[in-house]
Amino acid sequence: MAHVFRSISFKIFSISLGLLIMMVAAASWSAHSTEQVHRQLRTLEYALFPLAETMANLETVVQAQRTTADFLLVTPDDKAAQHCLTKARSQGQSAKKLLTEAEKYRAKGAEIAVLERNKLALARIQPIIAEISYQQDRLSKTIVDACARDADALKMNEAKIQADEVFRLSASVSAEIDTLVGAGARIVADNQETALRATMFMIGSAALVGLMLAWLISRGMTRPILRLQAGARAVGAGMLDDAHVPVTSRDEIGDVTHAFNGMIDDLREKERIKETFGQYVDPRIVAGLIDGAQHSSVGEKQVATLFFSDIVGFTSIAERLAPSTLVDLMNAYFSAMSQPIRDQSGIIDKYIGDAIMAFWVPPFVDATRQAEFACRAALGQFARLEAFRADVPDVIGLRRDVPLINFRVGLSTGEVVVGSIGSETARSFTVMGDAVNQASRIEAANKVYGTHLLIDQMTYSLAGSAIEARHVDDVVLAGRQDPIGIYELAALAGELKPDQRAVFDLYEEGLALYQKADWVKAQTALKAALEIAPQDGPSLELLSRIAQFRKTPPANWSGIWHMASK
Repeated sequence: MAHVFRSISFKIFSISLGLLIMMVAAASWSAHSTEQVHRQLRTLEYALFPLAETMANLETVVQAQRTTADFLLVTPDDKAAQHCLTKARSQGQSAKKLLTEAEKYRAKGAEIAVLERNKLALARIQPIIAEISYQQDRLSKTIVDACARDADALKMNEAKIQADEVFRLSASVSAEIDTLVGAGARIVADNQETALRATMFMIGSAALVGLMLAWLISRGMTRPILRLQAGARAVGAGMLDDAHVPVTSRDEIGDVTHAFNGMIDDLREKERIKETFGQYVDPRIVAGLIDGAQHSSVGEKQVATLFFSDIVGFTSIAERLAPSTLVDLMNAYFSAMSQPIRDQSGIIDKYIGDAIMAFWVPPFVDATRQAEFACRAALGQFARLEAFRADVPDVIGLRRDVPLINFRVGLSTGEVVVGSIGSETARSFTVMGDAVNQASRIEAANKVYGTHLLIDQMTYSLAGSAIEARHVDDVVLAGRQDPIGIYELAALAGELKPDQRAVFDLYEEGLALYQKADWVKAQTALKAALEIAPQDGPSLELLSRIAQFRKTPPANWSGIWHMASK
């Protein structure tokens, strides 16, 4: 028991309890004063100030009514009388509306007033407002009757007397309001001063107790805290193995040290989880899921650049290899071809058989450069292809009949839904939308044109001057209705070879003529391209179509090709 009383926790508890009692008392005092201020300010804001403004507006209307009466006496013709009649009725309606509002504000003030004397004062105003309403009705009726008939000095004098009575009653209400406002201001000032005293008392008490607490615990805590500080710095530097702190006491500091060491163990486990699951899911997404980042769990619409790739002739390759050998080959292929995607800040969504699906989207990448990064990643994959082919014999353990690995890529940019999608027991951070399907279909379009890397119009536009590409065709993809432009991505800006440039220029010239149905000239340009690159797939495809079109001209030719299959 003596140890308990000597412990830091008991001393801190005792001091904290006293501080808490003082703070609760001062806070209650301050809260009561603040509530009084708040209620009084509500009375001023929602009742007295609007009521005073309403009465002032009423006096303005009454003054206008007097002016109307004077004008009628000075100009007693029919036209003036008709004009005054209209104004008198409007002024009467305005006065009636203002008196209705005045009663509403008075009732509101009586409801929320802080002091009983204020409620009684507002109750005294009620019959005065009623009397003003009565006198105002008489005044309005007198002026309207005078305007509707012949006005005489007697009637106008009667109207002015009634107006003076309304002014007098209004002045009495205004005086009562001034008294209430002054009293309210004094209450607000008193309560504010009380609240200030309570706050100063709290601050002084907290400062005094804080100094006592610091003096009490500093002697026994300095060395262990310095150790904890060193451990925290090691954590900040990422040196988790050097962050453990020895436990040198059995008091609360010892408990904190134990907790700190437990935190280090948790951090190590968290890093292990990130490292392990980073092999299955992009490490940035894993970090977001573990840390609770909002973008990891909330679906939202964004513009993303989608990537699809597929190995050429994968079925025949798979049939020739044993299952374990095929797994080794695919693991090596995915490792080699995933790296360029990660190097360009892309997120690999999934591996589907022999296909890779990836995407670039904020906040993981700059929205203005996402298409450029996707293009760089795709070109980087093809740059690695020859080196990977050289490694295939070692990977599969064969020296003869080694399969030739090649693949096709499709890129598309468009609006998708990005987020964590799935069931309560299994979820995946992925993208959904038309752009995803479009990227898959563009990848498949490589088969038609004999190409390996096609991108859509939006990707081409966003990548801009960072890439070298040629316009291959305008097509309507299978299952879609709107045409899009597709482009063959060949190189980064400035890296296109002269003969490739010549082929691209001749092909695009032929494409333009082809789309105009000028078959002969288009054929000439495309054949010229084949003289430079005899195996140019797009040129061969268009020449094949032209040969057919020259035999059987297409009906309603628009220059847009409709893809028959996905």
